[in-house]
Amino acid sequence: MILALPIKLNKSILYKYLFYKHFYRFIFLHKPLCSRYKDFTLQIFGLYICRSCFFLYLGFFISLILTLIAIKDVTFNKYFFLGFAGMLLTFFISYPPIYARFSRITKDFIRFYDGIFLAALFIICFKLGLFIGITSICAFFIMKHIYNKKRSGKNICKGCDKLQTNKTCEGYVKQQEALLKIEEEYSNIIMEWVNKGRIKYD
Repeated sequence: MILALPIKLNKSILYKYLFYKHFYRFIFLHKPLCSRYKDFTLQIFGLYICRSCFFLYLGFFISLILTLIAIKDVTFNKYFFLGFAGMLLTFFISYPPIYARFSRITKDFIRFYDGIFLAALFIICFKLGLFIGITSICAFFIMKHIYNKKRSGKNICKGCDKLQTNKTCEGYVKQQEALLKIEEEYSNIIMEWVNKGRIKYD
């Protein structure tokens, strides 16, 4: 079935299929799987998941469901302004240079707290009006972009003594093995297609 498509498209689809087949366990991972960052990752049903993202989305979806059920109309009362104050607090403590100072357990709570207030914020904004709702989402992505610039992603391995060795870091060994399986299986399938005359080798 796949061979009925243009050759370049066939190869692209095949590679993406093999990528997710062998690499799916790592697509929700943001840190190396080494001892230095062992507390930053959870393993759930074989998947390696960023711990912060897990608690963020857990809080988000719980809040999303409860807020949709509980909030019928937006009333500008003390609870509204209390929630608004909570939202400002979560933006403040989630600022990367500040967030990095907290312990791992506190970070889990902060991310869960972030998810709760983000979901509530979006729902309230959309209940106030479509334009306000869309504006809230745009504002979130702008803030996310600003926060991402403050994260130390490029320096994630800074100071690690294993950088001086010529071996693959322990944090990327499993990912390397998965990538090698992708390349091996991809090459085998392409050569099989070539040998059967279904495509020309290029």
